[in-house]
This record gives sequence, structure tokens and C-alpha cells, in this order.
Amino acid sequence: GPPLFIPLKQNCPRWVGAMATQAKWHSYLQRAGEIAAHQPVVAYFCRLYAIELMMKARQSGNTSPELEKQLLGELGEAEAAKKTLNIASAQGQSTTESFALHVFDGADAADHAARDRESQAAVFRKFYAAALFLDVCAQFYDGELPPDLAEKARYARFRVVQIREGLKQGVPSYPEAPADASAASAASAASAASAA
Repeated sequence: GPPLFIPLKQNCPRWVGAMATQAKWHSYLQRAGEIAAHQPVVAYFCRLYAIELMMKARQSGNTSPELEKQLLGELGEAEAAKKTLNIASAQGQSTTESFALHVFDGADAADHAARDRESQAAVFRKFYAAALFLDVCAQFYDGELPPDLAEKARYARFRVVQIREGLKQGVPSYPEAPADASAASAASAASAASAA
């Protein structure tokens, strides 16, 4: 008989691929909207990153009239923001990276303090936002984050998945403590005492 699984790309119109790809940039535009009033420079670079993703989708053939309309609208908003903000690229990079690292550090601190389902859900959202803001920084490095930022982005995504699964299963997912810090400090105190 006919196969039960039909590959999506072969049998669907191009707009289906465009809709699936839309999820990739929607989150960045959503974050841009959320922070525009307080962090206009970071919002601008979130929007630019989303535009870059839209352009890539368009170049790969995943396009639709909706994508074209949204792309033109976002390009217009980005151009207007650029004129208003009057930012230099280095200043924008510094501001955006500092903000992304601040969000990551806040998520990490909240993760270590979380001890119930509600606080874990908040940590999930914070790490998700941190991963997105770190992704945005890739535009300053020709599309690939440097190792330190890439590691933080990977860790944020790892914790998002861990926490989400824990919340689904009703089992909390707390970060692992550093390799038995209390034993290490006790050992160093003992060796200091024996050296004296």
C-alpha cells in the first residue's frame, strides 16, 4: 500500500514550509516588542536578527505573501528605529551582549534559588529568553557565537529542556551543584592544616 509517512517538503505547498519556519523568528520579534520601551537598542538587534532569519527563509524558497508583507513591515520598523536610536555597531554589540548576559545570569541565579513548581516555571521562561538574547548576539560574529556565549546559550537551552520535562513529569529539575563544593573546601582546609 501507500507509505504511511509522506515527506512534508515533497507534497506540501511552499507556504506550509514558510509557516513552519515562521516560528523561528516569531520569538525574537516577540522579545523585541516586550523590551522595546526599556531596552530599545537590544529590541532593535532582536528585530534585525529576526529579519535575517526571514531573509534566509526567503532565499531558501520558504516564502509566502504573508512573509513578504511581514518582512517589509519589519524592515520599515528597523529602519525607523535605526534613525531614532542613532547607534554605532560596537555600542549596539556591547549593549546587546551585556543585556543577554544579564538575563542569563538572572536565570542562573533564579535556577539555583528555585525550590517549587512555580519558581521552576519562572526559571524556564528566563532561560528561554536568555537563549534567545544570546542567539541575537551571533549577528555580531558573522552568525556564529564565540565559545563563551555559545556555551551559555547551550546551557540555557539544556536547562529549558530539563525544566520543561521535569514540569511535565511532575519531577523538579534543579541544577547540579558544582562537583561537591563542600567536600572540596573541606579537603583544601585539611591540606592547609597539615601543611601548617
